[in-house]
Amino acid sequence: MNPSTAQRGVSFPDPESWANIVRDCKLTDAQANKLEITLKEALDYIDGYHSRLQNRPSRDVQVKHLKLFEKALKRLRNECQRGAKLMEFFLPSDTLGFIGESLTFSSQGDRITLASLEQDTRRTREALGLKHGHLILTYLIERIHGPLERWIELNRLNKGGRNPDAMRQYLIYHLAEAAPAILGKAASISTTGEFVDLCSAVLVACGLPESGIAKAVPTVVKRLRADQAKWRIGHAP
Repeated sequence: MNPSTAQRGVSFPDPESWANIVRDCKLTDAQANKLEITLKEALDYIDGYHSRLQNRPSRDVQVKHLKLFEKALKRLRNECQRGAKLMEFFLPSDTLGFIGESLTFSSQGDRITLASLEQDTRRTREALGLKHGHLILTYLIERIHGPLERWIELNRLNKGGRNPDAMRQYLIYHLAEAAPAILGKAASISTTGEFVDLCSAVLVACGLPESGIAKAVPTVVKRLRADQAKWRIGHAP
């Protein structure tokens, strides 16, 4: 349990509560493991969000610049998505090649050095960049922008004493994202059913109030689906 997260009344479920969740939701070992990983990652992210804001001077200034940076990345992300089919033609070969060379490869077996890895994979990485550099660039920007966008959303919800709402929506979003691996099917936008039951059991066990969870699920799941749709559009062949 992370002490700073626990101080805010939200923490990973105690052993008894966790066992009840696994039993009541009829989770297999693999499903329970996925739920555990998802929940711990989300709680760690929330904790890191609050810790960083508390430790940084001039919070308002930091948040203002974060928002500006997120907006700039969002515009770049949107432009990459709109021009996905054209980027491979208008981006210079040097740019595509550099994107490919920036990739890293892991190796198993013989011990290698960074210098030998750089030399041995350079041509492969450059060729990969020339062929798929536009897609790699779009993916990279989307992965950088995604956490910033969620950070901004968490900060927006955190104003005016709405901290429980922010945590609730953030946790539901990540549970919905992992629902296929946890429940064997995508999260439903319904206010009843397996996914709502899972969210209620998990969030209450973490220390959040049960009131409002079912009502919040449809909005959060719709936002996740919209995000996933944008991702598919950005990667359409």
